[in-house]
Amino acid sequence: MPKFDTPAPVLAVLDIPAGRIRFIAADRADTTVEVLPADASKGRDVKAAERATVEYGDGVLRIGAAPAKNRVLGQSGSVEVTVQLPVGSRVQAKAADAELRGVGRLGDVTYECARGTVKLDETASARLTLQSGDITVGRLGGPGELRTLKGDLRITEAVRGTVTLHTQSGDITVGATRGASATLDAGTTYGRIDNALQNTDGATAQLTIHATTSYGSISARSL
Repeated sequence: MPKFDTPAPVLAVLDIPAGRIRFIAADRADTTVEVLPADASKGRDVKAAERATVEYGDGVLRIGAAPAKNRVLGQSGSVEVTVQLPVGSRVQAKAADAELRGVGRLGDVTYECARGTVKLDETASARLTLQSGDITVGRLGGPGELRTLKGDLRITEAVRGTVTLHTQSGDITVGATRGASATLDAGTTYGRIDNALQNTDGATAQLTIHATTSYGSISARSL
């Protein structure tokens, strides 16, 4: 398991074809990376894990799992990546088919994936894009953009900034942090809109939420 001295938050850059990804943020002065086959009984998963690369330098952690050379003849294989890193670390990740899990308090998180799910405990800001899958964020400290073509979007607590939420088919649920003035600009073709936000500052509100869905309901409330 690669281990690096990281007394300050790092930038983690990850690119894998498929699998499960976990970033675990904690009060620590090092970063560890573990790459395992998603299913040890499948040869293609084992080979995908063996092809994985992990590099670190100048505050940047890079993790990659190159596709198989004969990818046209079959799947590239899936890996399970677990990264333990300092609180506040940033993440830039891409995958074709993967689950992303963020534990603890992360910095800015950017994720692009064709199919999968996203669940983050806490992040400073977020730019999360899926073609299919649900996205859940516990606490969003700043601006965010969450998009999926098919799936539900949920933010338990949004603090400040502009938050844009869009799904073509799915429900949207967002909560504004306690005491924050918030506004909602929402639209749905087939569904309901429930706006229970507190707005005491008008257009200068601390939190601005844009939410749209074609088939689904939208719910926004102050905590």
